[in-house]
Amino acid sequence: MIYRGACHCGVVSATYETDQPVRLRADGCSFCSSRGAKSASDPEGILQLTATKPLTRYRFGHKTADYLICPACGTYVATHMESERGAIGVINVVGLQIGELKNLPVTLTSLEGESVEERLKRRASRWTPMTLAEPT
Repeated sequence: MIYRGACHCGVVSATYETDQPVRLRADGCSFCSSRGAKSASDPEGILQLTATKPLTRYRFGHKTADYLICPACGTYVATHMESERGAIGVINVVGLQIGELKNLPVTLTSLEGESVEERLKRRASRWTPMTLAEPT
């Protein structure tokens, strides 16, 4: 199945392809919970993120991934990092306004106490291979 979405103003758009049933997660951290983020990923899927302006990047906690934010409307759209598998990411289906997904039930997960190594290993095994296109 192919899902398409965009941020509030349309500067950032995404195409997310998966053959698996979509299961949404919310990690409960203050950044994501304050934005109502619901995350989706599939390690066998494909994620393409395109922006017409350079994205704003925010790092916190372990500082191991970039939280991608639209520079025009301020919407948190995805998280991105480099791994041994190449670029991988997770999308925020609420921020990308993906109607078919944003109202699905969400599983609350806790990442508290996870070491840097554990976090990187989990992401590498669960996040979606992605391409990111933005002007420099």
